[in-house]
Formats: sequence, structure tokens, C-alpha cells
Amino acid sequence: MAYGHDGIYTTLYNDATHRDKIENVLRTHSEGMWSGSVGTLTAFYTGSTQESNTGKYYYDVHGSDSENTAVEFAVTYGHRVGSGSEEGNVAGITNPTKGIYSQFRQILLPPGTTQFNFHGDCGVDYKSDDFYSVVVDRSRYREKMDPGNWELHLSGSGGITKLIDDSGAARNATIAASQREFWVVSGSIASGVHTTASASAAATTSGSYGIFYPETGMILLNPSILSSAPIAIVAKGTSTATNDYNHKKLFNSIVLGANFQARREEQKRSSYYFCRVRNNQFNHSQNPSYVSGSGATIVNKGFVQDPKSYITTIGLYNNKNELLAVSKLSQPLLKDMNTEALFKVKLEY
Repeated sequence: MAYGHDGIYTTLYNDATHRDKIENVLRTHSEGMWSGSVGTLTAFYTGSTQESNTGKYYYDVHGSDSENTAVEFAVTYGHRVGSGSEEGNVAGITNPTKGIYSQFRQILLPPGTTQFNFHGDCGVDYKSDDFYSVVVDRSRYREKMDPGNWELHLSGSGGITKLIDDSGAARNATIAASQREFWVVSGSIASGVHTTASASAAATTSGSYGIFYPETGMILLNPSILSSAPIAIVAKGTSTATNDYNHKKLFNSIVLGANFQARREEQKRSSYYFCRVRNNQFNHSQNPSYVSGSGATIVNKGFVQDPKSYITTIGLYNNKNELLAVSKLSQPLLKDMNTEALFKVKLEY
């Protein structure tokens, strides 16, 4: 407490005891992953200059036809020895598709592993020299994509194929290179898994649909099964002299599928502070309209015995009286000697 003019005391700070706060509450927060926390994209666009710039490596995909909008995800194609792009047969040259494959291998595979294995649940190894990939922008998935809450539609000559991960099929994630892996399977969020890899006859000869890495926002898709029924995307190019832009074929399939649902998941910590204002606290103001002169004389003498103020802001201070956080009320709250108030302040990080 500090005493003010005319013998009226005014509170400068209220100390928060252990009973007044609940700290470090950990909660899982899930929301739509795309820009503006939207959960579904139905239209997909690339920039007009993409192909002449970075297009031989990847396409950035936007949710509207304006290049000024945020990038939602990228599509790319990688090949272990460089097939499908220029200079693929030149020794010592890391061409576009080979560079992409090498980059993903270093990020996603354990040391010493050189190929991605799309074996799924069938138990038969299917080591692949290439892959298609959907790479979600980091600002979209933030901490991680929410397993079981994404669905991608691909369109091919056999119609629409809906892809999800198999986290909803009571399967524990595979832990590899310090991150979780789930198999990509056909199905929908609403109906669950339609065809698991073990039940798919195609998986025996072509491998599973792909692998999902929620912590890195990456979906790797198996080109062999994507080129066969029912998806049947246009066959990939295998040139070593020119760029075949195989990832453009995946992009076109996504455009025609016209549906990519996804949610992100974050672990958020919250602390709650209960700020109590007694009837004899915070009833005065230092606003120039309230007091005047070096002695801080109260202008309105009616406020001497019946002071009033408006609470608009709550500040959280440390033990050194350093301001750490500020909370604003949605509207000013009238405070006088006949009222008390309780504020619940949430600090989230």
C-alpha cells in the first residue's frame, strides 16, 4: 500500500500468492492448418514465373491465384540417381531430382540408409529410387501436422483417390531418425481406412502409397503405385537430358482432386493469474483530469470520499517490479468503494 494526497491510500501493486496462480498447464491445441486457420483447400495455384525459376526443383502452391498470398505447401520429385532431369547421366553432377532425393534422405532417413522403403504393412520390402513429395510450409504446420486429420484427393484416369494416414487404424507410429512415421493409405477422415497396405494387392508389387512424417510436415508418395490403377497419374518422365517436371504431374492431380484437408497440432503452455481487486483498492487515477498540481490534488472533491476510476489494463510484474506482460480489458470497468472485481488473466506461450 502507498498513501496518497488527503490521507487516502491507493494500491500500486497486488502480490500474487501461490493460491492466486496456476502455472505451466500443458494442453494440445488443434486447428485448421492452412492460412487463416482454414481446414480445407479446394483450389491450388502456382506462380507464373515458377517454372523458369525454381520450377525444376519444386512448385510452391498457393490457395488463391494471387502470387502475393502465402505459400501453403510445395510439391517436388526426387530420384536417387537423377533420372527425370537434366544432366542425370553426368558423373559427379548433382542435378535437380538427385539433389532433392539427397536432401530428403539426409532429413528423414537414419545414417547409412540410402533408399526409402515403401513396404507398408505387407512385410515385403519395396525400396524405391524415387518419390513424389508434398511439403507443407513450416508456418502452416508450425509444430507438427495432426495425424489422422489430413486427407488429400488425387485425380487420375481411374477417378478420385482419397489418401490419409493409418494412425486411426490402431497402429503405433514407427519411430525413425527421431521422428514418427505413418503409412499413407486410401481412405477418408470421415470413414477411416478403406484399404491398408497389407490388404492392397498392389502393395505386393508396387509398395504402399507412401509415408507421412507429421513433425516435418512431409508426405512422401510412391510413384510406382501412383502410376498404376486406380490413381493412374500420367507416367513419370525418365529423361537424363532434359527436365521432365514430374512434380508438375502430381500438382495437376491435386488440382483436379480439388480437396486437401489438414489440421495442425501444437502443445501450448498456459499460466492463469487470478487478480483480485478489493473494495478499497484501485479507486483512484493519476490521469490529469483526475488530479492537478505537484501535490496531486483531486480535482473533483466528490471523489475524496467517493472515489471512482476505470480499470482498463492489468500488468504482470516480476519481483523487481519489471513489467512482463500486459492484458487489456475488452471495455473499461467502473471501480469504486462499493465494488470488488476478480480478473482471470491467461498467459499462453
